[in-house]
Amino acid sequence: MAVELTDPSGIPVKVVAGLHELPALPAQAPHMFNFGHHQARTNAPQRPPREPAAVQRLGHVVLQSTRYIEALNWYLDNLGLIVSDFLYFAGQRDRGPTMSFIRCDRGATPTDHHTLAMALGPANRYVHSAYQVSDLDALAAGGEYLRERGYFRSWGIGRHIQGSQLFDYWRDPDGFLVEHFADGDLFDNTLEPGWAPFTASGLAQWGPPASGDFLGTSPKHARAEALSMFNAVREHNEFDVKRLIGLLKVATS
Repeated sequence: MAVELTDPSGIPVKVVAGLHELPALPAQAPHMFNFGHHQARTNAPQRPPREPAAVQRLGHVVLQSTRYIEALNWYLDNLGLIVSDFLYFAGQRDRGPTMSFIRCDRGATPTDHHTLAMALGPANRYVHSAYQVSDLDALAAGGEYLRERGYFRSWGIGRHIQGSQLFDYWRDPDGFLVEHFADGDLFDNTLEPGWAPFTASGLAQWGPPASGDFLGTSPKHARAEALSMFNAVREHNEFDVKRLIGLLKVATS
């Protein structure tokens, strides 16, 4: 059974119940690691093959909205989601958040730090989807496999702050953006939302700086992004001139 809805941004949402489970696909075997004084592997060289990362599941989807607050409340009120972390534009904390990482409320049962992330921006659109893999070796070796086949690394490898995931972002030859991740946070419903400024440098604990491709500031994105910003401001929605200035500061902060 399914119910088809539309969120305030105009993005279609299908809520499905009564799914049946299929047999699990073969998984990549987890590696055994030697950590400092804890040495679990002896006389057994570690040789992870350079092969496609075996996706374990869809982890989350990231959306952008010109009606961010209205859309956020719609998901919280209608789907029973709760917020793990809020981000706000520098100097605009008083106006409220401009990005949120949202998890399922399963009570005392731990669940992913975010199943949905949503940000204020100049267009109503999909940003990326994220797929869990087994570990860092699967992330890195799988990335080499993609690179050899014409995929473009948008950003990575690194570790996020909100959610703590090891991440690696790739664009396929058509420009579609996806993330492979491993080792994400799990929260139950007792944690209150965190608050932090929305900055490019604040998106990762370690790793290369967030790229222009990932942030949408590279030359190949500039014309389309500028047009989106102009149209969004002209439409007099939540993405106003002050919010535009705040967004432009994110990439350099």
